[in-house]
Amino acid sequence: MFNSLKQLLKGKKKTSKYISCEYVQHGFNVDYEDIKMCCFNCHEGGGRQILIDNYKGEMIDWNKFFKEKRKMRELNRQGIILERCKGCIFLKEREWDDEDYISYMVFNHWTQCNCKCRYCFTNEQSDYFNSRKNYNMYPVIKKLADMGKIRGGGEIGFGGGEPALLPEFEPMVNMFLDCGCDNIRVHSSGVKYSNAIERGLKEGKLTLVVSVDSGTPETYERIKRVNHFEKVWENLQKYAQAQTIDKYKAKTKYIIYPGYNDNKEEIDKWIELTLKAGIRSVVLDIEGGWYENNKYNVPDYMYDLLEYAQKRTQEENMKNVELYDRASHMIQHKEEYIKLRDNVK
Repeated sequence: MFNSLKQLLKGKKKTSKYISCEYVQHGFNVDYEDIKMCCFNCHEGGGRQILIDNYKGEMIDWNKFFKEKRKMRELNRQGIILERCKGCIFLKEREWDDEDYISYMVFNHWTQCNCKCRYCFTNEQSDYFNSRKNYNMYPVIKKLADMGKIRGGGEIGFGGGEPALLPEFEPMVNMFLDCGCDNIRVHSSGVKYSNAIERGLKEGKLTLVVSVDSGTPETYERIKRVNHFEKVWENLQKYAQAQTIDKYKAKTKYIIYPGYNDNKEEIDKWIELTLKAGIRSVVLDIEGGWYENNKYNVPDYMYDLLEYAQKRTQEENMKNVELYDRASHMIQHKEEYIKLRDNVK
């Protein structure tokens, strides 16, 4: 990819205000097979631009990395949007700085988990993902920190896999907190309790998102294929009590999964348990595989269900009700996709 940057830059005029995004400017996503620009993929270009291919935890030449980042920033400054970025909702026009630092990082480089969610992408190649080994990102990121190239003001995310199972997870979170990072986001099953997560919640610098996707043990076990429903809600209550500064940093997440939890009764019970745990902030999304196959043919009840979940959380005076990438995309394009769907019929 980087070999073509010089050619694209020829003959273009510079501008001080231009369209770009935080990840092009100062971010990256560490995936299980490479390092990508980001993890967003619902837009026209498809996202997930590869920065370093076939990456397995080797030390990174950060000076070289920043040199290539500068080339990418220059493309955006000259009005060139990368093919994979086209149509992304996170692109915005504003004044961007031209300094070398990282403030946006996402870590998805492991796949081990203490749940067996039916919708997990690892199910498609279970033999490969069950046998692959993790690599340790702590020394790689610590070098970046030692260079003084990590800044707060952005967002650091942990996906996975289950972050709490990583041996380096606790020291990495503590390192980011010590570096002054004040917006760390951890996606967790909630099965294993983490002292680093608790610290981040206490300091008001970490957001925890636990995807329970259910309001009953039966539905939880059908989707997660493990029996940890009660344990997860107990841990959620402990995390909620750790929120001494910002009371809305611990969140429960509900991924609407057709055929499993796509009904109002389950949503009502999920909201009831969330409130009982002392949590007042939630996340809504649509199951990824289903959405990719059906986004141009979404049935009306799915739109209604997502709107119902939003309405119910508002009625309970919940704060920071988030729609993740797929759910947000679905609502934004509702009229367009319904017209397309009905014309096809």
